[in-house]
Order: sequence, then structure tokens, then C-alpha cells
Amino acid sequence: MVMKKRTLIRFALTAIATGTLACGFAPAAMADNYPSRPIKFVVGFPPGGSTDLVTRIVAAQMAEELKQPVIVENKPGAGGNIASQLVAGSLPDGYTIYLGTLATHGINPVLQKKLPFNHIKDFTMISQIGYYTNLVLVSPGTPVKTLAEWIAYAKETRRPMNFGSPGTGTSPHLTGEYFKILTGVNLTHVPYKGSGPALTDLAGGQIDVMFDNLPSALGLVKGGKLRALAITSRERISQLPDVPTAIEAGLPDMVVDAWVGMMAPANLPKPIVDTLHNALTKSLDNPQVRAKLEERGVTIKTSQPDEFLAYVKSENEKWAKVVKISGAEAN
Repeated sequence: MVMKKRTLIRFALTAIATGTLACGFAPAAMADNYPSRPIKFVVGFPPGGSTDLVTRIVAAQMAEELKQPVIVENKPGAGGNIASQLVAGSLPDGYTIYLGTLATHGINPVLQKKLPFNHIKDFTMISQIGYYTNLVLVSPGTPVKTLAEWIAYAKETRRPMNFGSPGTGTSPHLTGEYFKILTGVNLTHVPYKGSGPALTDLAGGQIDVMFDNLPSALGLVKGGKLRALAITSRERISQLPDVPTAIEAGLPDMVVDAWVGMMAPANLPKPIVDTLHNALTKSLDNPQVRAKLEERGVTIKTSQPDEFLAYVKSENEKWAKVVKISGAEAN
């Protein structure tokens, strides 16, 4: 009840500010004219990270499909929660769109119990966009060549091994916690404000290991700045064919796919949902867009709104178990 009142208050304040209460909020009329002005895509992480890279590729093509500018706005902080709260409190008019992720909608809701929004009730699911694997990364100076060797090396080391992530609640954070459960390696989480600074410290030897998303780390691996010991997909990938899966390295349950999808504030009119869904589908069918995403390690996967909603709920169940067993906290 308290959450519902908060949502109604945010909606009313936004409506007053935009003048929609004065003229009457007419979803059908808005849908008929949609879109008639620039659209904002909100990303909960800094520029240069995996979600940002995917968003900018998709946004450029959707601007062509929708015949309106699509502006990408980065609102990093709190593992994506700052951006989530911003979008949850926005007007459901189709001009504020969210690029939700495994972190923002799969992990944070089960890791952080007192969020100022509801990740299901305060959002309209539009479609999944795709997913990508994570890499187990170390600096080139690390004296091991394989994941099995690193696990043995880490267990022999008397101090905890520090693992970096783009922030608490992100998929690299929980992948590290999952890895700790499966291997028994003594790991200490070091959260950063985005993948960029964490990867820089990893390359420089300030932290020991990272479990980062493929799109943000791929260039550094190919450039020799980082060493990939394994990937968390079920099969090897074409971008790094010589890097084995964690399954091959002896961890059959170490399978993690980080995903990204399109969402909007709750109660977005269905005609606008359909317009955005169709524009997204057409954009992802574009050969140039597909090539750009696949080059960065993204596997394209779209879904209907109800399918996407069911998937988000299933991810909550999966990661709630990891949080409980690992004792991970939103530090």
C-alpha cells in the first residue's frame, strides 16, 4: 500500500510538472501521435560499459525506425538503482525508456530488500534485447595460464583474493559470489563505479581477478592488456575461440548469462508498447546492427512483453538462492 501511494504521488507530481493534469492525460491520444518528440534511453551505468555499448548501438537504429532522435542518458550509481528509481517515477508516455539488466532487475531486488521502487509493479516490460557471457579475467602478470591453475594458486595464497566489479549487485559481482560458492576460493568483493576503472586496476595488478561482461572486456583481452582464463557460457565463443568455458575447466555449474532488455514506467499504453517493440525488433533485424552487436559478443534475443516479465521473475528466483548461500550484501 505504501509503495502504491508513493508511485501515485510521483506520477501526480510529474503530471503537474508537465502540465498533463491540466490538459488531461489521454493515453490513447498520446499513442496516436507517438512519437512526436525525442525519446530518452536511460542507462544505469557509466559510458563505456556493456549496457552502454549495447544501448548506443540500438538507440542509433531505433531513431531511424521511429523518425525521432533517441538520446542516451547515463545515470550511474547504486548498481543501477538510481536510474531504476528515476524511470519508475517517470510519466508513462513512451519518452523515458529504461535499459534494464540482470543487475537492475534480476539481482538487485533480491540483494537489496528495501528499494524505493518495485522492479515488477513500477515497470512495463517491452522486450529482451540480448545477452552476453562473462569472462574470468586476470592481469597478464599473473603466474598462471588456466582457470584450474588459478584456483589452486588462489587457495595456496594466504590472503583473500580481491575481485572487482562494476558495482554491488551487478552480474560480475554475483558471478564472483557464485564462483566462490562453487570453488571455495576466499574472495573479497571490491565494488567500483563502472567496469572501466575496475578493469584498469585489474590490468595494473591492484586487484586479483574479475568476472566482467564480455562486451566491456573484449578489447582489453584482444589487446593483451588482460588474460581471459575462462568464459561462463555453455560453449566457446567465436570472438575468443581459444578461451575455454568454465565447464571445460571443471566447473559444470558455472554458467552465467548477463542480459539487457527494454522497459518503461508502469502503465505504458499498449499501442506505445507495440510501437517500441516493433521498432526494436526491426532494429535488431538490421544486418549492420546485428554485426555490431555480435562483434561485441552480444547474442540477440527478443521476446514478447509477457515472456520478458516471466523471465525476469525466474532470474529473481535463481539469484535469490546465490545471495542466500553466499551471504552477499549490498555494501
